Amino acid sequence: MKELVYPAVLYKDDEKGSNTGWYTIHIKELDIVKEGETVVDAYIKAKEDLCAMVDCAIKFNCELEAPRDFEEVYKANKKNIVLLVDALA
Repeated sequence: MKELVYPAVLYKDDEKGSNTGWYTIHIKELDIVKEGETVVDAYIKAKEDLCAMVDCAIKFNCELEAPRDFEEVYKANKKNIVLLVDALA
């Protein structure tokens, strides 16, 4: 098995929630965008989608776009949090 790791940008959206705000996570290469009431909630949803995409790509013998370089994503998103989301292929 091979581990696929994609950088994801986490945004805090203070307008959606009351006191705590909401979080949006985006994996650009695969057009995955998920929201959650907490960082963990948004991360888990993004990871679930990534795992589903990997499973589907394996089942139908499709290629997924390669992950971007973490440092490049980090430099382009200094006002936000950049996380790594992984899935086994």
